[in-house]
Amino acid sequence: MLIKIAWRNIWRNRVRSFVVIFAIALGLWAGVFASAFVQGMMEGKINSIIQYEISHFQFHEKDYREEFKTELYLENTSEIEKQLNADDRIIGYSSRLIAMGMVASANKNGSAKIVGINLDDEKQVTKLDTRLKEGSYFEGIKRNPILVSTRFAEKYKLKLRNKVVVTVQDLDGEITAAVFRIVGFYKTGNGIFDDLNVFVRQSDLRNLLKIQDNDVHEIAVLSNSSDLSDPLAKEYQGQFEDQEVLAWPDLSPGMRYIIDIFDVYLYIIVGIILVALLFSIVNTMLMAVLERVKEIGMLMAVGMTKSKVFMMIMWETIFVSMIGAPLGLLFSYVSIAYFGKVGINLATDVYEEMGFSNVIYPYLEAAKYLDVTIMVVFMALLAAIYPALKALSLKPVEAIRKI
Repeated sequence: MLIKIAWRNIWRNRVRSFVVIFAIALGLWAGVFASAFVQGMMEGKINSIIQYEISHFQFHEKDYREEFKTELYLENTSEIEKQLNADDRIIGYSSRLIAMGMVASANKNGSAKIVGINLDDEKQVTKLDTRLKEGSYFEGIKRNPILVSTRFAEKYKLKLRNKVVVTVQDLDGEITAAVFRIVGFYKTGNGIFDDLNVFVRQSDLRNLLKIQDNDVHEIAVLSNSSDLSDPLAKEYQGQFEDQEVLAWPDLSPGMRYIIDIFDVYLYIIVGIILVALLFSIVNTMLMAVLERVKEIGMLMAVGMTKSKVFMMIMWETIFVSMIGAPLGLLFSYVSIAYFGKVGINLATDVYEEMGFSNVIYPYLEAAKYLDVTIMVVFMALLAAIYPALKALSLKPVEAIRKI
């Protein structure tokens, strides 16, 4: 009976109830969708790092990443490759030679990261061949082909088959250079990566650096799942103690901290919105109580206990919150599911300059919806306490006399 009375009470002033319900639904949708948007942005950044830059984990010689010295290369790659080939958890790996050098065209020169790749292995790990916008994947040019990004080509004013001079420091510390010809343009959507990296055949760079066969600077490994990155890196580090084996969060500075921060982002944003909604609900329910002072006094006079009055107001507040919250979560789920497929095109290069994609695919884990529901229930109970206590403070005789 008490629950039925509370349910009917919230519909006595439908306009006010609908306004509160809509405010809860809209506020909750805004918070959840904003969180999904930011998480989608971070997921895109992480996927870009894994797919194009780092893979799930990498092998290096110790201290190599500090200065990228040519002489700090991996020598026992055959044993590493043997272990990787026998591991069912590994999708593929790519051995690379890397040199920090200069690239000069007829119009401009500047620094670049020259990456010497095994063409077939790189296809399997980064699928670089699928990112081509123009030209081919090292086909059509026999001598010293080089693959650069569309951004790099625009800055250096390059066209297909144009020549560039690549200058590096070889194993003996001597400056050496060779002429390369543009074979194609790629685009990953990560502006920072595209600005820095150019790709050449491993054999061509090996000749420049004077490094022996089977010796490389880096082995990038792609596993079945991102969740395996840390466990596999630690496992292989135990097997190859003389080398450095690190998972992608440790190879990309600050990414582990960013991930930890964004894990609590949802709770911060939704929490702020729920606090604002809490005051709105308290204000609305307090008005509802004060408008019904005489009625509540009458109920108390005919025998309704204070505990029942308290519970009636609590149920009214909870009902309003529990109608608005599912609607907000439903709107959130539908909008996140839709934009998670079609994406949100920001139509600006600002994010690409920072290494983020221009197209964001909002994403939110299913468990987060349950967490938000618990937060809403807690907020509803908290919002109900003050109006209910206000109703308890009424004295039946004085309440009945009020106009």
